[in-house]
This record gives sequence, structure tokens and C-alpha cells, in this order.
Amino acid sequence: MSIYASETLEVDTQLVAEFSLPKTEGVLKLNVVVRNRRGFRCGLEFVDLAARERGEIARYLSTLADVIEI
Repeated sequence: MSIYASETLEVDTQLVAEFSLPKTEGVLKLNVVVRNRRGFRCGLEFVDLAARERGEIARYLSTLADVIEI
């Protein structure tokens, strides 16, 4: 996942990302690690995902199959 942060985040910083996906119920609150950054744009890696969380993300990404390469 990629975000624009309001402050500089160093690589390997651990955070909790909270967001909702379209057409899903509730909010996901996931552990992430900053893996790369360019300015204020940071690439995040999800860590310690439960099967349900992984499934919700996979379902959402499958709806984008015609838009992005997965």
C-alpha cells in the first residue's frame, strides 16, 4: 500500500494503518511497516494479517483486475 504522510517516516518504521475498502463493512486496522519512501510518499507492507483481513484485501484487489496488474 502507498500513502502520502504528513511527516517524514523512516524505512522500517512500524505503524497501524486504519482504512475501509469500498463495498466492505467496517474498518480494517492493520499493522504495517514502511518499506520505502520518496519524500512524503511511503510504500507500506502489511504484516501479521489474519486470514479474514487477507481475504478482504484479495477480494477488493480482484475487483480491480481490469484496472491494475496483480
